[in-house]
Amino acid sequence: MSDKPVAGLEPGRFGGGKAVTVAGLIDEVKKRGPRVILTLDDRTGRIEVTLFEETYQKYRDLIAKDALVLIEGMLRFDEFSDSWRLAARRITELDKVREQQARRLVLKWPPRADSAALSARLAEVLAPWRPGPCAVTVEYTGSGACGALTLGNEWSVRASRELLEQLEGLVGRGAVDVVYGAPAAAAGASFSADGR
Repeated sequence: MSDKPVAGLEPGRFGGGKAVTVAGLIDEVKKRGPRVILTLDDRTGRIEVTLFEETYQKYRDLIAKDALVLIEGMLRFDEFSDSWRLAARRITELDKVREQQARRLVLKWPPRADSAALSARLAEVLAPWRPGPCAVTVEYTGSGACGALTLGNEWSVRASRELLEQLEGLVGRGAVDVVYGAPAAAAGASFSADGR
């Protein structure tokens, strides 16, 4: 990493640092002179994010209390306030990042469900979100056996927040997982008798 000041950042107190990417909920938005200060919260901690005028103007439509965002910027320790600070360079809506990076949705099929009715309802829920880059895998665990079945490419979807909420309503809260990154090497069905 270069020790040179980063374009758009004030030298000294607000310059330098390490390039990082963080995600969270915008909890507070304040204007301080030529800067806007966001408080970002990810349920494990909070950090103040500084946006200089040019950055703020570029991303102002994304900046609102309770918005979920991904922020790329320069992280440094501020000795004056004795805390970490992040100078934002780029802001993206978290929902868009999820849609771009999601590679697989994994649904845990309810063991006592009416499979025919649930299958029909699943097809209805997935239909508006097709086609997309995200495969759908259904995992089933029953008495003495379990299996995983990846639906065909024609059932791949966009992993939007709305779709995830509808799927949780269908199969239950906590029964939908999103896998990010490269697609799994093996696709298709796999079965195991020991429940794994």
